[in-house]
Order: sequence, then structure tokens, then C-alpha cells
Amino acid sequence: MSAITIGVGKSHIEDSYGAGAEACRLALEKTDGKADILIVFGAMRFNHKVLLSGIVAVAGEVPMVGGTTAGEISHEGFSEGSAVIMAITSEGLNMHAGIGLHMSRDEEACARSLIEDIRSRAVIEKGSSLLVFPNGMGGDGLKVLKGLQGVLGEDFEVAGGYLGDDMRFKHTFQYYNGKVYRDAIVGLLVSFKGVFRTGIGVRSGFESIGNSFYCTSSEGNVVREFDNVSALELYREFLGEERSKRLPGICMEYPFGLIDEDAGSSGMRHFQLRCGLNVDKEKGTITLAASIPEGSAVTLTSGSRGDVINGALEAARQAMANLRGAKPELIVMFSCVGRRLVLGRRTTEEVDAVRKCLGYDVPIIGFYTYGEIGPIDRSVEKLAEAKFHNETVVLWILGSA
Repeated sequence: MSAITIGVGKSHIEDSYGAGAEACRLALEKTDGKADILIVFGAMRFNHKVLLSGIVAVAGEVPMVGGTTAGEISHEGFSEGSAVIMAITSEGLNMHAGIGLHMSRDEEACARSLIEDIRSRAVIEKGSSLLVFPNGMGGDGLKVLKGLQGVLGEDFEVAGGYLGDDMRFKHTFQYYNGKVYRDAIVGLLVSFKGVFRTGIGVRSGFESIGNSFYCTSSEGNVVREFDNVSALELYREFLGEERSKRLPGICMEYPFGLIDEDAGSSGMRHFQLRCGLNVDKEKGTITLAASIPEGSAVTLTSGSRGDVINGALEAARQAMANLRGAKPELIVMFSCVGRRLVLGRRTTEEVDAVRKCLGYDVPIIGFYTYGEIGPIDRSVEKLAEAKFHNETVVLWILGSA
């Protein structure tokens, strides 16, 4: 008998209540009507309170985490305008949901309050794993990670994705225990016994297309200067006149690569990607999804559709290797919305590459994000600390021995 039972349901029903109820019913059909936790991702088109009421009508008061997306991922691949739900039940897992409020006021404080909320009902032990779903429009994404690691330690396993709003870039919604929130961080602590282990894969497929330069002036996630000249001026110089006409949208196709010194010293070629969200033409600044500290070495990156799909495949292989022979039981996939823009009609191929590697029979859920969290390589001590990423795939896999 399996140590865990998972069901995934998806619905495209126009009515919000009906979509929530159908997706939940389909998920619970595969778990004999039982669930210890529901992971829920929904498109912005829904009335979210009504969507969740449809879920609660079917599942009852089952703990719930999730939120809105820039595209949904399920066993049917990539979709838009849908609701997807994963139901999980297992006697060998302890799963505790939590929430932190008012993220945009103070990202670090919000992250700490999330951990305090989880600690109010659970003991956080080493070897556990934390999945986080922050507001994707809540400020500097790097500060969320700093807040979490300030409490849990830099070696604690954290993976997650910043919630989206179907590329409107205005505000996102968080789902927590049947209620809808704004400007919050929702989290799920997963603790397990010896039969279970996790595997994480983090790859992008993007590569440097030029020499490195340095961030010489920045404040938070706003970069003023690279190499002592206007950040926007230097970026335009790299892009050229025609591409520069597409600012700020072009930023997702040509993200900055924060050169990781630890990754370089380990023989790996890896960048922590930073995607521009907005530009100020008068001030010459670029606002990023997360900060680039002054003095950091940076390069400009790009990736073809084939590169991006191959990056997802590499992430799947890395995650599988980290399982050390354990059988994959479920996959949670976080992929940046910038990758979706690069892939266009080929977006579903990215999800298919992951499923082909890990197994088409392994339940999967996920979404297209406004930022990702995960370690560069958990199997290498120097690279095991979770980092903030853009334009990257993060896979979190739960496996059983």
C-alpha cells in the first residue's frame, strides 16, 4: 500500500463556484474523498471568494494554500483560465499551513510572521521543507527570503513561487484555508518520516550574451547605475534601438544575470536571474523583481525557446538525482512568466519535458510565477542555500523510498 495518496483536479467551467467544486471533486475522487491539505491555483478571471466557496462545499474545512497565477500547470499540461487543485493525504507526512500579512509594508517582517504562525501549531524540525507562495507584486522578492532564512537558517530547505495575476502586474490574491487574501505570504511546512525524501531542481537555460559589468548604485530593487553610468542607458546600449522600443516588456526576454561566485568556484556556470519590471526614463533607473546589491558582478542573458525547454529538462534531471533513488510521488512546478513569454505556443513543451523525465503517471501541479525560490544545487554544500530567481524553473518533488 502506498504511503501517500494524491489527486489532481482541473476545471475550465466559466462559473467560479462550479469551477472550484468540479476541480476539487476530481482531485478527491483519486483520494477516496480524503485530504490532509489542498494546494489550489486559480486564474485571475474568477471571483476568488466564490471559487473557494465551491471548493469548501466539496472538501469541507480541509487546510488550503495557494493563490492566483500567470498560467496554471497540471496533469493536462499548461492551461489558462483554469482552476487546478492537488489533494494530498498521508499518515507519514505532517503538513501545516501558515500565513503572514502586509507583505508590501515590510517583506522580511511578513516572512517572519508566516513562520511564527506555523510555529504556533507545529514544531519546525530540521529536515523539513517549506513551500511558499508570496504576493508577486509585494516589493523586493529577495527580502522575503532573507526574512525566512533569518528565522529558519540559511540551510533550511525552501522552495516556492511568487503568485501572479495573468500578466496584469497590478495585484495578486493568496488562498488560505478557504479565504482570499491580498498582500500576504502563504506557506506550507512539510515534515516527513524516513520513507520520504525531497528532490529539488533549479535551472533556467539562459546564458550570458556579453561581458560582465558591475552594479555601482542601487537602492533596494531599483538599480540606478551599472559601471557608473545610467542603468537604463547601459541596458539600451546592449539591447539596441529596435529592441529598446519594447521596454519594459523586453526585460523578460533579456534578464540580468547576477553572477554567483559560489557557483563559479564549484565549476558550474550559473546566474541568479533578475527580471526588470519597470523603467524610469527620466531617472534612468530600472526596477527589478528583486535587488542587485551594489558591487555585484552582472551580465546580460538570453535564451532561445529550445534553451528554455532544455533548462526545464535539466531541472527535472537534477531533482531526480537529488531523490537518490526514491520514487517520485508528486511534483510542484514553479516556472517564471518570462519563460512563458519566450516559449509562446511552445509553453506546453516545457511542462511535457518535465513529465517525460519524471514520469507521466506522477501527479503534478504548479503555475507560472513572478519569481521563484530554490537552491541552485542542494547536493553541493556551497550551493544548498535557497536563492531568489527569475526566468527559472524550480521543481519540488516528494519521493518515497
